[in-house]
Amino acid sequence: MNKSLKYPLVFSDYDDTITLTDGSITPRTLSAIKAYRNAGGVFVLCTGRSYPSARKLIPKVYGESDPQVPIICYQGGLVVGEDGKIFDRITANRDELIKLTAELEKRGIICQTYSGDKMFCSRMTAEARNYAIITDCEFTVVCDLPEFMRSYDGEFDKLLIIADPSDVQRYYKEYSASQNYPHLKFTFSRPNYLEAIPIESGKDKAILKLCDYYGVKIADVVAFGDSNNDVDMLKAVGLGVAVGNAREECKACADLIAPPNTQDGLAIVLESFIKDSKAIE
Repeated sequence: MNKSLKYPLVFSDYDDTITLTDGSITPRTLSAIKAYRNAGGVFVLCTGRSYPSARKLIPKVYGESDPQVPIICYQGGLVVGEDGKIFDRITANRDELIKLTAELEKRGIICQTYSGDKMFCSRMTAEARNYAIITDCEFTVVCDLPEFMRSYDGEFDKLLIIADPSDVQRYYKEYSASQNYPHLKFTFSRPNYLEAIPIESGKDKAILKLCDYYGVKIADVVAFGDSNNDVDMLKAVGLGVAVGNAREECKACADLIAPPNTQDGLAIVLESFIKDSKAIE
């Protein structure tokens, strides 16, 4: 790490921040990430995706299979270190997550839950199948998800609900205000994705842990994001950057609004860091 850079540590959301809507990454963005890393900066993916899914993104983002960088998954609940080993993991309150799953499924809402490298759902709906395609991961279908979770010998990382955006907003408000799940918090990464994660986790919390690891002050850290699940990390760091296509609540808490992903917003800001470091030299 080159600590002479003004911002030697950068965290970025993946979907719709690094990528375009179709999941592709522009050549300029790839080039900017590579140039920033060549200048000595550490660029860390910070995603809500599972580790199996996020791990497959590494060659696509970094242009190499083993860039030896940490990765943040499950909205900050799992941090995997440079060596590929678990650096930190916060799992969900088991009883509350099972209770929530049972309540939702009773309402006819199909849920997906995650445990380390494994993903489970009670029915392979069109939404679940599409999610599996987007994330390039396979789900194990179980007949009764709450009952399966009760007998499962392992911890759970999060619960995902895929629904119509208007329903997601309604459930988000309802469950965020509920007193029935004090050890869970609710967030959404896309308009149709609502997630229940441990109250102690979050992208901002994971960033703080990696700042301690690298010995970098939070004031010297940058985070890029576009959605509700990025708000806390944009508030936490020295420079919070919302891409131009971000949700309004994300833009409202950002220190800087970059051009949208379709106009290489992340790349433009990263390139400015490199130019600033060369000017200092």
